[in-house]
Amino acid sequence: MPRRVLTGYLAVQAALGVAVFVAPAGAALWWGLIGVLSVVAVGWGIRRHRPPRRRPWLLLAGGVSTLAIGDVCYELSIRAADTVGEPLAVLADIAYLATFGLLAAGVLSLTRMTVALRDRSGLLDTLVLVLVTGLITWMLVVAPVLADVDLPAPEKALRVVHSIGGVLVVVVMLRLTAAAWRDPTVIALTVGATGMLVSDVCYAVAELGAGWQPGGPAELGWYAFYLSWGVAALHPNMARLATPADPRPQDIAAMRIGLVTLTCLTVPVLLAIQAFTDGPADLADGLVAAAVAGLTTLLAVTRVADSVAGHRDAVHRERSLRAAGTRLLSATTTVEVADALRWSVARLLPPKTRHELVFAIYPPAVESGADQVDVEAWAGWQPQVVIGHRLPVDAARRRCRVVPTRLLHPELASRLGSAPATLVASLAAPAPSAGSGTALLVTATDGVLTASQDAIEVLAGQAALALHRMAATEESARRDRDRYLNLVAGSTGDAVMIIGSDGRVRYASPPCGQLLGVEPQILADWHDVLHPDDQPQMIRLLAEAGERDDGSAAGAQWVLRRPDGSHVLLEVRCRDLRQVQGVRGLVLTMSDLADQRRRDSELARRRLDRSAPGQNRRSLRHRFR
Repeated sequence: MPRRVLTGYLAVQAALGVAVFVAPAGAALWWGLIGVLSVVAVGWGIRRHRPPRRRPWLLLAGGVSTLAIGDVCYELSIRAADTVGEPLAVLADIAYLATFGLLAAGVLSLTRMTVALRDRSGLLDTLVLVLVTGLITWMLVVAPVLADVDLPAPEKALRVVHSIGGVLVVVVMLRLTAAAWRDPTVIALTVGATGMLVSDVCYAVAELGAGWQPGGPAELGWYAFYLSWGVAALHPNMARLATPADPRPQDIAAMRIGLVTLTCLTVPVLLAIQAFTDGPADLADGLVAAAVAGLTTLLAVTRVADSVAGHRDAVHRERSLRAAGTRLLSATTTVEVADALRWSVARLLPPKTRHELVFAIYPPAVESGADQVDVEAWAGWQPQVVIGHRLPVDAARRRCRVVPTRLLHPELASRLGSAPATLVASLAAPAPSAGSGTALLVTATDGVLTASQDAIEVLAGQAALALHRMAATEESARRDRDRYLNLVAGSTGDAVMIIGSDGRVRYASPPCGQLLGVEPQILADWHDVLHPDDQPQMIRLLAEAGERDDGSAAGAQWVLRRPDGSHVLLEVRCRDLRQVQGVRGLVLTMSDLADQRRRDSELARRRLDRSAPGQNRRSLRHRFR
């Protein structure tokens, strides 16, 4: 469908373009139809491709509309009587003035969204280029127009606006082309703006000579403007062009340095050329050249000052990252990691920057559906917000990013308040003490976060490495502890099981499999170990142990059903050791009462046999056998 629409648009525009040059008598009608068709193409593109920001394209459509109105009024004013032609000429002038305002606003809106002018350095470079290009246009086009004494003042002002406005649109379009030079939509817009500028210059030069003759080849530029801007709106890339892009810090490239150098040398070169060709410049040209030279110098100095400030900030961020790495290297707990992150982020951001730092926690109990949640597992992350959905960024798949706060999940957006932008960086630590997932959220203005994005990303990576180191150390200590407990508990008949606050088995000694009839797997849910009929007594015992503040053990006797259908009588004792660093769980000690009673009976029989009556009974049996 879009290809057929584009083909039909090109065919109709080609026919109207031929009519303009073959039948110039109906130029008012042809130009009006060309303008209407171009506006319709822009409107169809907005409706079809649905750009996220329609304002730039609506402004461009308004500029095309006013240009078409001005062309129609101008053509009618030429062929109408003086009483009718004069008002039409005034209306055409007003339409042309509105055209450049709408086109400049629309193009600037596009460049702001595509990061061509979002950074200050790019804006300064564009302003320098606009000043120098405007000076060249002034000396070649505007100055001769102003020197013509036969033209009235309104006509002179109109031609000046035409020339300067066209230069502004073209220069900004070239800046946009430099940012996205492979985009077909950008290329079409640049071709149209260049064609319009060429036709305006040809019109101004012709008016200084024999006068403007409608239907000449110079009108091809205006025709290219209508045609190209309609094609740009029909292309699917028009939606992407109006999408706000992620801003990125700009590097000081050699091309930018060369551009600033050439623009600063333009004014002396022009004055030298004018001095050697036409003699000394007049006062008006000299004042304009001096003003442009002064402004260009100020912009260049500002550009250099910004570069120096950027270098100073980069050195400060490097030192801050070095200090943060030292603090994270010596961190042994999540509390120390969180403190280091808060301290480092405050130093990485510019001084006196209003920001807020929050840790987003996604607990494992949310995903597993467990009733118990280990609050102590991530208590060190402060300030924090516990979320019931997955984190907005995964460090294994994408880098940290800056997103508008309003686009985050409502749980996060409500906690972060009215901050315009949020930087999201995943810490992605598998340590049990760090929770299932932890993300670092930093809120501030868009520009501040963009400038510090890379540094905070490196900081988040260092924190993730510190958490992985802590997790590896904790896992190694757990294996050593389990090996020791296995050696100690394997020589006794008691079984030991440690259950975390999330309901998962953290440790199970070898006798557990013999008593329960099933081998408890590490990190398995204890509900999978016990029969459903036996689970209520486990819940009661765990709750009773958790209510005891003195750390004493809660005891009970259970009759558990094994998977093979047999039963076992157990004596169970439970202690709450979740606050102990090396345990972090509820410790269950289980002993087989039936086996214990058999051992007690054997011991009683042996004591009875070693007593005096027992010895007499053994003697009588030997005597009368």
